[in-house]
Amino acid sequence: MPVPLRSSALKTREVRRSQWKASNVQHTVHRRLSTNATSVSVVAATKEQSTSDRQPADRGKAGRGGFTRPEENLVPPRSTLESTDWFYSETAQREWVQAMELDTLTPEMPMLLKEMGINYDPDRLAAVLNKRWPQVYTRAVQVSATLGGFMAAVARDYALGQFETNMPIRAKQLRTLLGKLGPALVKIGQALSARPDLLPRSYLEALSELQDRLPSFPNEIAFAVIEEELGQPVTELFSELSELPVAAASLGQVYRARLRDGTDVAVKVQRPNIGESIAVDMLLLRRLMAVVDQRLPQLGISQPLVPLVDEFAGRLFAELDYVQEGHNCERFQALYGSMPRVRTPKIYWQYTSRRVLTMEWIEGVKLTNAPAMAAAGLDVVDFVDVGIECTLRQLLEHGYFHADPHPGNLLATRAGDLVYLDFGMMSEAPQYARYAIMAHVVHLVNRDYDAMCKDYYTLQFMDPSVDTAPIAPALAAFFDDVLQSSVSQLNFKAIVDGLGEVLFRFPFRVPAYYALILRSLTVLEGLALQADPNYKLLAKAYPYMAKRLLTDPAPELRESFEDLIIKDGQFRWNRLENLLREGSKSSDFDPSQLWLLAEWLLSPGAAGVRTTVVAELGRVIDAAAAADVRRRIQTQTGDVAIAEALVPPQPAETEAQERAALLLSSISSRLRLQEPLQLQGSGPFGVMTPQDVQRTVNQLRSVMATNAPRISALLEQPGGIEIVNGLASQLSRRLAARAIKFVFGAQLTMTRTNSGGGRGNSKGQQPLGA
Repeated sequence: MPVPLRSSALKTREVRRSQWKASNVQHTVHRRLSTNATSVSVVAATKEQSTSDRQPADRGKAGRGGFTRPEENLVPPRSTLESTDWFYSETAQREWVQAMELDTLTPEMPMLLKEMGINYDPDRLAAVLNKRWPQVYTRAVQVSATLGGFMAAVARDYALGQFETNMPIRAKQLRTLLGKLGPALVKIGQALSARPDLLPRSYLEALSELQDRLPSFPNEIAFAVIEEELGQPVTELFSELSELPVAAASLGQVYRARLRDGTDVAVKVQRPNIGESIAVDMLLLRRLMAVVDQRLPQLGISQPLVPLVDEFAGRLFAELDYVQEGHNCERFQALYGSMPRVRTPKIYWQYTSRRVLTMEWIEGVKLTNAPAMAAAGLDVVDFVDVGIECTLRQLLEHGYFHADPHPGNLLATRAGDLVYLDFGMMSEAPQYARYAIMAHVVHLVNRDYDAMCKDYYTLQFMDPSVDTAPIAPALAAFFDDVLQSSVSQLNFKAIVDGLGEVLFRFPFRVPAYYALILRSLTVLEGLALQADPNYKLLAKAYPYMAKRLLTDPAPELRESFEDLIIKDGQFRWNRLENLLREGSKSSDFDPSQLWLLAEWLLSPGAAGVRTTVVAELGRVIDAAAAADVRRRIQTQTGDVAIAEALVPPQPAETEAQERAALLLSSISSRLRLQEPLQLQGSGPFGVMTPQDVQRTVNQLRSVMATNAPRISALLEQPGGIEIVNGLASQLSRRLAARAIKFVFGAQLTMTRTNSGGGRGNSKGQQPLGA
């Protein structure tokens, strides 16, 4: 465990304070570490290298591992690093020293930030920050001055009836203003971009482009943070460090380094005082939303906003704890690391603390760097497919998912692995939601809008007291046009936009995990669309969901399956065929898993389904047999009228015959029967008698038992016996009715034939019974 000490890092703070108080802002400390006996080399890097992909350096031009060895100066000259110019400025000196002075007012702040990441407590946060009232007041003035003009402009638009007309302009203005207000407000804007229940589409689209890129902070400060957190001089921890950060974002920046044992690592260092800044912004935002919550009806907002702020603040504070991020990475690896081509970096705990994270360095290419991907012979779409499969496992199997898969957090390796980085923002989907999401997508694909509305109750999008009657037509109005295409043509972003329109108009409350899911999938599809404009995410995702609906024995999914294929007592074959067709496209589809579906069908919980299945099978077999008999009569007599008089066609007979052929073909292929089953009777023209029905049922039972012992065991169960007996009873009743019709039809045909009305005589054929 690191030993608390007033090391050179703390001495740097004291020097900074004294420099400021003496009005001396010259840079005199940056060579401090170079005077140590054990030196640390600095990896030279240009600005282009700091923002490019992690590519191997040219080892022929440098020392071991591609590291160069310039002079031992841990802070580059003023001209080589933009953020260094910020460090030299008087404003930066003032902010740095003021932060140090505030530490003396609230020494509990570091422990508070750690507590907030584990258990967010807004009251305790407010109690501590009240001691920093000058900082809070100053920030409130700054935010008010920046956003005040924007809010006044929106109010003016609303008063003049120009609210919708000017909405795209105002949305872009808000994006720019939030970008100027710092990391916390940027993070809030990004979170709002995935909340279609709170903002209209123009704002969602504008805020989705909000970036959290900030200039890197000076190396001297970063190294001081490392020393303070790990309790050792940088020179004792690393043999080499990159001169420039290889990546910089709102919360921290990353260096490439080499441990003393020669291991290449990535060192993530948290931006100094970022926790305090976020704490102040969260306090101000919560107070503002408390005022807004008192006027929700006048503002047309259907849900209180303070709970949303608290939920977001807890997630953001957790992201500041790099120890927790390391644990997140290891949990992700444990759950999904066994998937082919999915990789995560190893965490080096000896060099990790709350504000410093050291992990394995993995060479890779960003998916957005098309030239580098092409040069390495890597296909972006191929890696996105891997990402989608992994994301589906995250969302729908374990529920623990990476909530920030933006391009900078995904790398492609030459070995074909997709590397996940940055595990600060993780989320979990509860089990009930995983099942409801799968059912919701299936209902959407099948245009079952009433069922989609019921899903919103399950997903807790709305209170059960809300009437969904007006929502189904709204869904139909949008999706009937979108769903004209097949599943393979559906665009996920179009679906999200459509749902967003509906969610904004009705009293929905989108859970935070669901908003993160939409954001994750939209980002992945966006990456693929850059390489392939015709890419469709749903075409990749739907087979997995269809397979789960067919094979997962979970009661929730079985209930969804029943609701999907049976409606108003009618069996919907097209739904089942669609599931089978799409589910078989899943990469891990195993036909033997369909036995689980058969076992469920015979279970006590599926009694209602069995009744419908037996009735439908009876109808299909009867119609198929009748069509076969009519065909035989026509073949022998050469007269369509006689055949149709003896066996009148039914409206849905053609469809039923196709279903029967599909059923028999499926049974034969799945069970590998040597001879296909026949529906031919011993009566006139092949009509099946009751004895034939029983013989066919016994034959089916015998053949299945011979070729598939598992079916035999299933049919011996009470549910199996119920299906066999029910099917025999159904066919017997139908055949009895057909026999009566056949007798009367034969008499009528005989009369017509003897009177010369039959068309058979005109062809020189003998009349029936001659």
